[in-house]
Amino acid sequence: MDVIDRKIIQALVGDGRLTVTELSDLANLSLSATSQRLRRLVDDGVIEGFTALLDPTAVGRPIDALVDVRLPSSVLFIGLDDELLALPEVVDAVHLTGRFDYQVRLRCRTIDDLDDILRGFKERLGVEETSTRVVLSTVTGFPRQALPAP
Repeated sequence: MDVIDRKIIQALVGDGRLTVTELSDLANLSLSATSQRLRRLVDDGVIEGFTALLDPTAVGRPIDALVDVRLPSSVLFIGLDDELLALPEVVDAVHLTGRFDYQVRLRCRTIDDLDDILRGFKERLGVEETSTRVVLSTVTGFPRQALPAP
């Protein structure tokens, strides 16, 4: 990955709807060369895909919560992974070191929905302990994509 690839990536992270023409102007390359680079970045897995970013409040999910989850040793992690993927309220989940096994980010319609999900974690999924924090606001500019290291 060179300086031009990084420039293309940074431009797309800023606006994923840029056309190849706009990218070629930014990178000072021909359309053909820009298209080839873009195709290579996708084929190599550097760019995993293109997506639309939705406003969670506008789509009916204004409650944002971070939930730390601890499993008893008898619960299989792979089972929880599958269950989390099946819940549309789960927008992010990471496996952690430390006291808790996972941190899950939920976007819910109401506090009652959040409560139902937390109860389900314990009753259906066998979660031993949760620690939940409701997000008051997100710092402007976050979350963001990790840009290529120099």
